[in-house]
Amino acid sequence: MSGRMPDGIAVVMPNPSLDRTANVAELVPGAVNRVASAQDDPGGKGMNVAGFLADWGVRLAISGFLGAENAQPFRRVLAAKGVADHFVAVEGANRTNVKIVEGDGARITDLNFPGFGVTAEQEEALLRTVDALAAGYGWMMFCGSLPEGVAPDLYARLIGRARAHGARVALDTSGKPLAAALGAVPNVIKPNGEELSGVLGAPIRSVAQAADAAREMRRRGIDEVIVSLGADGAVFADARGVLHAVGRAETVRSTVGAGDALLAGFMLGTLRGLSPADRARLATGFSLGALTMLGPHLPPAATVERLAATVSVTPLAV
Repeated sequence: MSGRMPDGIAVVMPNPSLDRTANVAELVPGAVNRVASAQDDPGGKGMNVAGFLADWGVRLAISGFLGAENAQPFRRVLAAKGVADHFVAVEGANRTNVKIVEGDGARITDLNFPGFGVTAEQEEALLRTVDALAAGYGWMMFCGSLPEGVAPDLYARLIGRARAHGARVALDTSGKPLAAALGAVPNVIKPNGEELSGVLGAPIRSVAQAADAAREMRRRGIDEVIVSLGADGAVFADARGVLHAVGRAETVRSTVGAGDALLAGFMLGTLRGLSPADRARLATGFSLGALTMLGPHLPPAATVERLAATVSVTPLAV
């Protein structure tokens, strides 16, 4: 592909969710539990990443499958944030995820409901949409799980189409879809330690093990690897080396969206052309900011920048 690459990011999320977050003092099974506060957010990894980046002025489009029965909350948010809507409409409802947050967020219980099904014709419509988006955006991000019944190689096929048009690709998924998609060689992956351990068949319980796993992914042709490790921060690996970034959240209201915020901050740093260390700081600052909010939201930009400045970044020797 010749000439200047187009700017902006197109996000593809095949399996959106409506996220309902409820706060209780303590969840008592078998009893009536009083909810202190609650909120509903159109969610899924791709929706979260797009929302975070839109708030920082990135030109964005989003696609995937969207259930017709409860599509309006998604479309309202996208319109408000100025994200171009290229969803493929399908019959049925988007899945609902209920997160019960206890007290200060120390324990979260998830109730994940099933969602819509997808036909072969709708899969083909998404492939054609990716063809069109890849021609107009420099980056494509493929995020989240796949709908029930969809073959795990869907991401691999989508990534192949995107890369054929010259777009660079970031991937954030898990399980069989992640294993299948690695064969299409995305430019960036962001698994957590458990997800990457499942692919490699080896435990990842420490920063050193995460760094070794990231190097192995680099040997397999992935340009940039991010391994999120929860409270232990994240490992970032590229051709220039391996970094460990860690910070401490001022408060933890919810872990919802923290991993998605990490990837969003990384992508923003990439678009800004930041150094590896500064990009790791910004990504971690995004994640720390998400921890302070209820649901997939970030605090004001000045707060995120302040949190990023507190992040410790350490090079890891081979």
